Amino acid sequence: MGRPLEYGQSKRFLDALYDWEAGRPSPGPVDYNMPRMRHLLEALGNPERCFRSVIVGGTNGKGTTASFLAHLLTTAGHRVGLYTSPHLHSIRERVQVNGQIAEKEHWAEGVTQLQHASFGFEDAGYGLFTKFEAITALAALEFKREGVEIGVFEVGLGGRYDATNAWDSACAILTSVQLDHTEVLGDTLEAIAYDKLHITRPGAPLFTPVDHPETVSDTVKAFCTDRDVPVVLVDPHRAGSGWVGRAQSLAVAAAEHMVGGFDTVVGEALTTFSWPGRFEVGAEDPLVILDGAHNPDAARALTTQLTERHPKWRVVLGMTTGHDAEGVIYALSALAEEVVLTASDHPRAVDPESLRELVDRGVSTRVLPPGREALKSELRSGQLPICVTGSLHTVADAREALGLVKEGEGISEDVLLESLKCLEAAVERLGLTMHPASEDGNVVRVDGPQGSLYFLRNKHPFNDYVSARLAEDKAYQYELFRNADLRVPYTMKLFNPYADERFNRYREHASVDQLIDEIETRMSYPLVVKRNQGSFAQGVYLEHDREGLSERLDLLFRHSGYLNNILICQSFVAGREYRGVATGGEVLLVYEKQGPLTVESGGDLNPLHRPGGKAVKVDDPELLKSFATVAECISEALPLGFYAIDAIAGVDGLSVLEVNPNPVCYFYNESNGRSTFVSIYERLLKSHLLGASRSRGMKLEMDED
Repeated sequence: MGRPLEYGQSKRFLDALYDWEAGRPSPGPVDYNMPRMRHLLEALGNPERCFRSVIVGGTNGKGTTASFLAHLLTTAGHRVGLYTSPHLHSIRERVQVNGQIAEKEHWAEGVTQLQHASFGFEDAGYGLFTKFEAITALAALEFKREGVEIGVFEVGLGGRYDATNAWDSACAILTSVQLDHTEVLGDTLEAIAYDKLHITRPGAPLFTPVDHPETVSDTVKAFCTDRDVPVVLVDPHRAGSGWVGRAQSLAVAAAEHMVGGFDTVVGEALTTFSWPGRFEVGAEDPLVILDGAHNPDAARALTTQLTERHPKWRVVLGMTTGHDAEGVIYALSALAEEVVLTASDHPRAVDPESLRELVDRGVSTRVLPPGREALKSELRSGQLPICVTGSLHTVADAREALGLVKEGEGISEDVLLESLKCLEAAVERLGLTMHPASEDGNVVRVDGPQGSLYFLRNKHPFNDYVSARLAEDKAYQYELFRNADLRVPYTMKLFNPYADERFNRYREHASVDQLIDEIETRMSYPLVVKRNQGSFAQGVYLEHDREGLSERLDLLFRHSGYLNNILICQSFVAGREYRGVATGGEVLLVYEKQGPLTVESGGDLNPLHRPGGKAVKVDDPELLKSFATVAECISEALPLGFYAIDAIAGVDGLSVLEVNPNPVCYFYNESNGRSTFVSIYERLLKSHLLGASRSRGMKLEMDED
């Protein structure tokens, strides 16, 4: 198969495929969809045959129905795969097993198989598979790998030509039929129902609500009678009211068919179920409700739920093309005291200015400036409760602004660009000049009496080049620190046993098992495994036993880059985690990283990256003194002009986890405002651009907001 793709490479492979969601549909006729998808599954060894499937279609509620069905079956003790679309923050959210999304290395492994299957694929005459088809096949591969019993698949669009419909499912669910995607599915309820009903199979039951519009009910009856499909009409209020209640009612009925009675677990499943972005409470003060309602019927249902809580709302609305924006806005107008129009960064996002004319003239209307900061400010201000709706892409932006992201694709642009905003404020204070040095705004030049300095997002010119490179390499970093008698966790450098033979002089072990044998003679569990190069806390794992460590090392080594063959294994140090920001041997700031931390952290152990995380400035003299001592030792071992020290305060004192030569200020600023880091940049600029004589002996003022 060739060398496995890294996760970033796997994303690029998928992003280059035809993608209807991004406005790049396959140029071939829709009649090619099913044979093309079946050809792809066959090339992958037909993984969909390794489990039983449930297919869930409909206009509204299909995602909630599919997710609750999976949750219900999981609660009953079954191993269940769930495939949904679209995603909120990470594409891997679309593929889950027992509520857990696929790990990056497993995902990349599956995409590697897809890439291999793509060689010569078009010779079959159906064109190259699309991104949605690829991810559907990827879900089947992951479910096979994880030994799933039942796979629950949400239809992407319609049903007749959708990739999820390329094989026979044990049963089907049709949640609702409304006018949506009319340019693709047809402009009548009958036509849309006819397209969606193709997810059924002769002899396999269809579960659907009893209260469809008459035209839809007639279409269901005629279609299913003609094709010998048993129809089970479900009371939509069996498990509760509203869209969620309808979804749960259908899920319970389908679950009973698949595996038997559920009387003992339905109650538990109802109380433990949550589905982000579907009437989700994003904040309490002010109250923020997040819901991805994107068509008039969903908007009407949302309006009913909202008015049960409060009569008037501020509606933050963003739409994507292909949906009835006028109908959505009309449905929400009954409760909208104010409509704030916005747009996500999705390629199909509707320009908010074009939505202005659709809002009733009696309703106050604003267009939100672009960018995360404006949305964040909007969601944290005002007296009225707020509802964010119109599309899941808009809801995803709001969840990120509110800090609700559990699993993202890595550090966002806003995190890195925050440093430039602090730099800009410091430049203005000092009367210096700052100029963009790149078209994308990532590089700026600051001019002063002593010359010019370039800044690349959070990367700065205050460190010596070699010292900075040494600090970026954790293996060299720990060697230098041990030689300087700094307290660091016991650390082993692990070289990839699968590396190319040109690296033989570094290889000490022939297999992962041999590596672990030596690790276990030196350390006890739990252990921390991390990548050698900085990854903004992505790629830091806590392993509790040999089995988990073996799987982790095997995955990371097999998916490493050609020149990236080193991992770090460390003893786990319990205690509170802190970060110190320093220049040379002088500490400028110390703060605690407070927040929830679970062992299932998905490769990120940093408390600040978890929902509810916050940075709390430290004033304790003893702790500050300990950091000052550490900074002095670090400066003797590795002279750095601006850096961060991550450390754990354990029972034996301060243990240095690592040094970061390019500190990120975003997470501290989130909790404390920008003034502290503006002052830090002001201090550093004085030293480097205004002359040492002007900055010598000057006390850094830590202004508070």
